[in-house]
Amino acid sequence: MVNESNDLDGPIFVRKLIQDGMAVRGFYTLPAADVDTQLKTQGFTDGGQLRATTPQKIGEWVGADTLLYCTLEDFDYINVGFYAQRRVKILAKLVDAKTGERLWEAEREGSTRMIAGDKKEVERVFAAQLAVKAVEKIAHTPLQPESRVAVQRLLNALPYR
Repeated sequence: MVNESNDLDGPIFVRKLIQDGMAVRGFYTLPAADVDTQLKTQGFTDGGQLRATTPQKIGEWVGADTLLYCTLEDFDYINVGFYAQRRVKILAKLVDAKTGERLWEAEREGSTRMIAGDKKEVERVFAAQLAVKAVEKIAHTPLQPESRVAVQRLLNALPYR
């Protein structure tokens, strides 16, 4: 997964949600650890590096007929004054590993927005968001509800199964 956010836990968490969601929908998915091992053997340790090769090569290395490329575009918390937002935005494309043809592409988001009405509510919302963020970081499940919504929306857009 390409990570365009500044969060290190987000891509790992969202990738697992996507893989689990695809399996539930009847897709055969290769174990992520096996894919990572095969790519590492070829010198690829980061999703952003995959642009340096072809889908045909990746398909050959990992033994896949179809590839799902994903980019975590946004994975952020905004907490300013009377406004708080939690947002996850994912871009995905399905590619035929034999031909390199793009079969499908979509971008979906999951977000939560809160607007406080007065100073007391601003303080409460701000403190609550800091606490939630800390717990999510400790559990390595950042932006869990927003991630689940974004992944569900993305996978619901798949034309297959």
